[in-house]
Amino acid sequence: MEFLLLGGMILLMSFLDRIEVFKEANKALIGLKLPIGIVVFFVGLAAFSKGARFIFPGIMGMVAGVFLVMDLLKLIPTNSDSVERMDIAITGFQIPVGILTTISAIVGLFIR
Repeated sequence: MEFLLLGGMILLMSFLDRIEVFKEANKALIGLKLPIGIVVFFVGLAAFSKGARFIFPGIMGMVAGVFLVMDLLKLIPTNSDSVERMDIAITGFQIPVGILTTISAIVGLFIR
């Protein structure tokens, strides 16, 4: 569940892109989003094997993993205007998914 928490926090970092210091930090994080996204996706899949109580963290792990891997679309060299519009659209979904993933990870840490 720790990787779910990490994935949720990384998704929430996109909210801070408006601040110049955090914008530079997010650019440094882009290289780590792919491996973390893959691990978060597989942790979400593995959560289904733990029982019915881990269904919500499992679903949120898979969704967060997909969103983290989707950030690679920002690296495609195309028109900067279209990349900016795509970034705004993805960020609109990343914030709620990040919040739900963080909550599900915290709840999943205390379920036994």
